[in-house]
Amino acid sequence: MRENRRIAVLFFTDAYEKQGFYREMEREGWDVSCISCRGMEGTNCYCDEAAAEEIRERIRPFGAGGLHFLDSGNYHYVSRLWLELVTEPFDLLVFDHHTDMQEPAFGGILSCGGWVRAALEELPLLRRVYLAGPPGSSPEAAEETAGFEGRVSWIREEELGRGEGLGEMLQGRGGGDGSASGKADCLPLYISVEKDILTREDAVTNWDQGQVGLDELLACVRAAFGGRRVIGMDVCGEAPGEEAAAKRNDRANGELCRVQD
Repeated sequence: MRENRRIAVLFFTDAYEKQGFYREMEREGWDVSCISCRGMEGTNCYCDEAAAEEIRERIRPFGAGGLHFLDSGNYHYVSRLWLELVTEPFDLLVFDHHTDMQEPAFGGILSCGGWVRAALEELPLLRRVYLAGPPGSSPEAAEETAGFEGRVSWIREEELGRGEGLGEMLQGRGGGDGSASGKADCLPLYISVEKDILTREDAVTNWDQGQVGLDELLACVRAAFGGRRVIGMDVCGEAPGEEAAAKRNDRANGELCRVQD
């Protein structure tokens, strides 16, 4: 992905209008596309099938490669739709304060809280998921990953450090599910980042947040780039309507753009 300097920015809300990172990347020679999803019904936290089909149509021309910005965490489920565009066996690395593996509440409808589970159940090319960031005090990681033994590993936010523990997990030598053993197959990675993993000093989201610093997150993402070929990456976790949040989120988004350089 190092040479794939493409950015797609999805506008579900006004959050990115208050930020300038993507305009700066365009001035630096990146290929930047802005995709309007404003006013689309059936998209907030839950995505109905009509909205999913419309989003698929809008993102399909971009393929899986490049860097995708998805707006607030309410739209993290768009990662699941983007993963459909991957054309080879792959692993998924998710940086998030939550597991996003909840069982569907409404008849299998795609949601921001259950998109990882949906990807595991529905995408045959997705072989393994690495969850990085659920806190050790939360029981959800163990409970919600039950039934996916051998396909899900997770590392608590307290263990992330500066990438060392993550590197071990990606090589099959660790992970909260205890199932990894030996060296993992070096399949390419797709990376998904929700900024609610960060402290509020480094980003402001519309969800409860973790205690990982931006420098720590960047070190972990670099470790992932250093260990595997990366197909593509997406980022979400904006705070729509919050003027005070824009500066912190803008900085974090800009740093995440440059992490592959």
